[in-house]
Amino acid sequence: MLARNEISAAVAEEIASWRRVFAARRNGVDARNLLRKASIDLWRALEIDKTVHPESYGLTRQDVVDALADMAANSGIGPDDAQLIFSEAFKAPASNGDAYSDNSHHHDYRGDYQQDQNIESRNSCWEDPDISILDDRRGDLPEFPVEVLAPSCREWVERAAHGSGVTPATVAIPLIGIVSSLIGTARRAQASRSWTQPLSVWAAVIGFSGSGKTPGLDTVRRALALVERDKKKKIADQQHAHEAKVEAAKAARDIWKEQVEKAAKESVVDLENYRAAKKAATPLPPPEAIVPGPFVAPRLYVSDATIERLAVLLTARPRGMLLIGDELAGLFLNMSRYSNGSDREFWLEAWNGGCFTVERMSREPIRVDHLLVGLIGGFQPDKLARSFDGDHDGLYGRVLFAWPSEPPYRELANDIAEIEPEIVNALDRITELKAGEDQHGEFAPRAIPLSPDALAAFEEFRQLAHNKKQALDGREREWMAKAQAHTLRLAGALEFVHWAFIGGEEPKHISTQSINAAVRLVHEYFWPHSRAALRQIGLSEKHVNARRVLRWLAASARDEFSREDIRVGCLCRTLDADQTQSLIDALAKSGWCKEITSIRKGAGRPARRWTVNPKLKGSQ
Repeated sequence: MLARNEISAAVAEEIASWRRVFAARRNGVDARNLLRKASIDLWRALEIDKTVHPESYGLTRQDVVDALADMAANSGIGPDDAQLIFSEAFKAPASNGDAYSDNSHHHDYRGDYQQDQNIESRNSCWEDPDISILDDRRGDLPEFPVEVLAPSCREWVERAAHGSGVTPATVAIPLIGIVSSLIGTARRAQASRSWTQPLSVWAAVIGFSGSGKTPGLDTVRRALALVERDKKKKIADQQHAHEAKVEAAKAARDIWKEQVEKAAKESVVDLENYRAAKKAATPLPPPEAIVPGPFVAPRLYVSDATIERLAVLLTARPRGMLLIGDELAGLFLNMSRYSNGSDREFWLEAWNGGCFTVERMSREPIRVDHLLVGLIGGFQPDKLARSFDGDHDGLYGRVLFAWPSEPPYRELANDIAEIEPEIVNALDRITELKAGEDQHGEFAPRAIPLSPDALAAFEEFRQLAHNKKQALDGREREWMAKAQAHTLRLAGALEFVHWAFIGGEEPKHISTQSINAAVRLVHEYFWPHSRAALRQIGLSEKHVNARRVLRWLAASARDEFSREDIRVGCLCRTLDADQTQSLIDALAKSGWCKEITSIRKGAGRPARRWTVNPKLKGSQ
């Protein structure tokens, strides 16, 4: 019979090789992943050695277990986490073993834990868990009715959605929102002489990461960026004209000053009287001698900006600005970040389009005659509650929420480019829309009324919305209170979207077709989708974390877990140990897990572990 050290030479070399790898490991290398690879590699070597030297298998196996235990301990991996890694590599149940043992060669490497009951017994006694924790509160929602769009627009939306691998909703909603905000208050939808609305809307597409929010938005944003780039020469000409105006004003001001000084000298003799006369009789400079402020290049949209920057940009584009963001949660979470006030007042008025003054430290305030900023972007469901946390000031009532279904798999399409001429031409036509002017030549909105038939249809919807509002409360009531304004704005936006794609004479009124399409969108699409979003806003952070844990357990196919698995692996240390334990206790109370901590031989307190309700696998 061969000697002990000769029998395991191959395995010993594998162990030594992996010890060298762990010794040379850098901080950036994942120790858990490295241990998993070492376990798999050494297990394979052990199985090969077993076929050659079966008589020494027990001793060799113990060498492997002891070596892996040392590697785990030296890498800062706890016994429980190490046991899970070993169990996966050794193809044995993780809950039964402890790799840290020095028993005889008959010892089972799977551990010193005593099983209270077998897996089948545990699985058979589960009660029905609280399934509402897993519910994302979306429910069954209607698909976007593409037939409300004009044929030419609908055709482009469907082709763009196919080319981007998304649903038509994730293209159509950004398109409508962007067009509406580019028009802003240059055109106001008029329901009566006393009630008009700007066309800008706030639209948010809800979806988890990877659901297609950004690709859908990019189909329109790329074209808009191209339109803006094409206007660089025009903006440069505007800047040159502004600089020429500044120089002319400075020259006129110098002439005016000389005339003032000359007039003062002719009316006095001594210096004291000259100074007094100059001070008392200095007239205001003529309009041509007033030096204009610095040039502000007009922008069509921004991706991120402070309220001061938006106020400055609105002086260059008084019809309104547009903010496009892949994730709008950051904007809403930061609205109260300043200690000396809140941005929420600015944004509340930014939907209305009224007059607003932005105060600035150590500088002159900026008066904005028409504070209007359209918002287009996305939200992840779990960030909605934090984004609209705080007082119910109706901010969410201004948002048209859409929660499209995730797109099915479709083959790639080559029949559409990233930027198509029809969308570029449509956006360019909208940006070139002329605004009205007052008697001083300054910007002034221009009203576009509803046709008589459209007004009658709108009145029917107003009565419906009024009656529906009486039966609602809280957030839903606040959203429905804005439904009439949403509909009027959408009707105007749809009218101009249709015109932008076909061209021709600018619309002189809002048609019945557009008002009916807007009513359908608000009543049959945005209202149920916004209700789902408002339910999500009502979620507590504890509920969000509980759902996050269950999804993580299901995705990782875990049958058991420890507290550190949840705190570190799932929640990325966002909760402390006590908060994580409270979360696990709540999941256990809801029927999703049970504690299976067993008595462990030897000194020390056993690590607590929980088994997962097998019904979790079937609930995803």
